[in-house]
Amino acid sequence: MAFGAVERLIAFRYLRAQREEGFISVIAGFSLAGIALGVGTLIVVMAVMNGFRIEMLHQMSAISGQLGVQGNRDGLVATPDLLARLRAIPGVVSATPSAEGQVIAVAGDKVRGVLLRGMRPEDFKARLPLSAAIDGPPEVRDRYRALCRGDDDKPIDWGTLKGFGDQFTVVIGRRFADLMGLKVGDRIQLVSPVSMVTPLGVMPRSGNARVAAIFCAGMYDYDANFVYAPLVDVQRMLDLGDKVTTIEIFLDNTVSVAAARRAVSEAVGLQGWVFDWFQANVGFFSAIAAQTNVMFLVLTMIVLVAAFNIVSSLVMLVRTKTADIAILRTMGATRGAILRLFLIDGLAIGGIGTLIGVVLGLAFADNIEAIRQWLQHTFGLVLFDETLYLLAEMPSHIEWQEVAGIAFMAIFFALVASLYPAARAARLDPVEGLHRE
Repeated sequence: MAFGAVERLIAFRYLRAQREEGFISVIAGFSLAGIALGVGTLIVVMAVMNGFRIEMLHQMSAISGQLGVQGNRDGLVATPDLLARLRAIPGVVSATPSAEGQVIAVAGDKVRGVLLRGMRPEDFKARLPLSAAIDGPPEVRDRYRALCRGDDDKPIDWGTLKGFGDQFTVVIGRRFADLMGLKVGDRIQLVSPVSMVTPLGVMPRSGNARVAAIFCAGMYDYDANFVYAPLVDVQRMLDLGDKVTTIEIFLDNTVSVAAARRAVSEAVGLQGWVFDWFQANVGFFSAIAAQTNVMFLVLTMIVLVAAFNIVSSLVMLVRTKTADIAILRTMGATRGAILRLFLIDGLAIGGIGTLIGVVLGLAFADNIEAIRQWLQHTFGLVLFDETLYLLAEMPSHIEWQEVAGIAFMAIFFALVASLYPAARAARLDPVEGLHRE
């Protein structure tokens, strides 16, 4: 649909408020502001949600790897040959064996079910998100410790990994330590569901472990529900022999997860099956996707309501311009020209509002952390709990496809909202319009 120069000139003159049309201009202004607010809010919220998703993905993959190998019915033995084949795959940084299973933790009168995960001490020390607060590099260690401080700001004894692997030692999560009232050096009883035959009959396998250190990964699921122990001790408690439950595979940025998964599957063969990070955390990412979709729909209502205001402002504009429309029709203007004239008005309101919203939304999304800090320092509002997410700043990631989609949606709503008043103006009988005047 092409808009002529005369149509654009008349349309923009109609948008300029005259004394008797001030109320119409106010409604149009509210419509423009509503569209700008809705578009800007959508861009900021989607950018923050994208930032959280990417940061959570980064943290999860840094703890458990992008790929994992689990054994078949006969179990999985992490032989040196298998590990060497996996590490030789292009893009694979490391392949580390681990064993895990549900156990019951008992400390004094407190009982809690946890996931006991066994790792070789050298592998645990190299897993920075787990070991950072304990024995990490000074700058990383201080950051993790600051973000993982307790609610009462009391100093925490994080322990050391030097003794991890001696006898039966464990590293527990920061939240788990709070829930169970444990500190470094305390003893904890771990009871396995796997039974063993003793002179007293069938008894569950158990072990009395010493807390060597406290880790803080920054995700509640890990910090509250995971207990790490040396691989050999977990294999004994779960009666696995020399088998493991998972081989965790970490990739660099030179290879895609899909390509690496195919290569790992070929290397593993019939010994096990391969899964990726999304399959392992499908519930978590599905919840984030559902939350993002709900927030998008709710905030879209702001744009939709603003678009309906365009209908009311244009309907009133048509009523006040009845004589002008009749004169234009008698001068030879077609119904299509009148239709396009008022469509221009509606699209102008929607387009300008969208442009303002995009500019403001991108500015806010790009500076969301500075804005958050200013609001917190000025008004004392806690808008982002660093101790909960273990992020030094509020994440934000702008997806340009989403920005374009939001802008297109707002303009489309404005176009649809303009159709009824524009069609009403086009159907106006010029004789009747002049008669009313």
